[in-house]
Amino acid sequence: MRGRLIGYLAGAALSLAVGGCHSVRPAESAAGPHFTVLTYNVNWGSPRPNLAADIIRKSGADIVCLQETTPEWAQFLRQSLRDQYSFAEFRDSRLRTGGGLGFLSKVSAHEVAYIPSETGWFDGWIMAFETSSGPVQVLNVHLRPPVSNSGSWVSGYLTTRDDRLAEIERFFEKRDSQRPTLVVGDFNDGENSRAVEWLKKNKLLNALPEFDHYTRTWEWKTSVGTLSRRMDHILYSTNLHCCSAQVLHAGASDHFPVQAVFTQPTL
Repeated sequence: MRGRLIGYLAGAALSLAVGGCHSVRPAESAAGPHFTVLTYNVNWGSPRPNLAADIIRKSGADIVCLQETTPEWAQFLRQSLRDQYSFAEFRDSRLRTGGGLGFLSKVSAHEVAYIPSETGWFDGWIMAFETSSGPVQVLNVHLRPPVSNSGSWVSGYLTTRDDRLAEIERFFEKRDSQRPTLVVGDFNDGENSRAVEWLKKNKLLNALPEFDHYTRTWEWKTSVGTLSRRMDHILYSTNLHCCSAQVLHAGASDHFPVQAVFTQPTL
């Protein structure tokens, strides 16, 4: 745990150092058709699953993207949220316990691509949705944690950034380039990471920093204090307009849900 503590403290310090201080824009009330997306790493150990289901239900999100799901999570959420979400699909990880992904949706959906991992960690999954404001596709990711192959969190923080970049590049190329796009999930890295910066260079915008520069999306309590980082992100293509984005400081997972509201951009 000491190595993990040092590694995450180094990451937190770096995030603060390069985070910038420009002002945020105020949240807007969506005028006209819109849809809400929620991303949530639920924690594969299933802490208080009823609380997680309640958070998803109360969010009212049209599309929910889940990470660290298991067959037990899938069964529980299908049953608990079947009245709210007509579409519920889950994939379990072939390589990692608790490495599954899931989608819940109130609107019709179909798969674009499921991309198995080439790093030995987690897969990527792209689903297309027909929302009230038009078609959109969502790439749901859980990128490699900053831990080395030998299990070190210290060297892992410094040596695995290229793996996360390679994962996001490979997953992203499987999208339908003609459809508005969201890339969401647990990036296991900050908003100035190589993976996020690569998506920004490919003309995606990062929703949460537009409205909130500081709220962390991950917390882990230790005997010497609480570690916290901002590792869960929602990025979107410029043919969408983000009205608001926020962290929902709730739940029993070590991650907090992140939610954003989108419309078509005004001409």
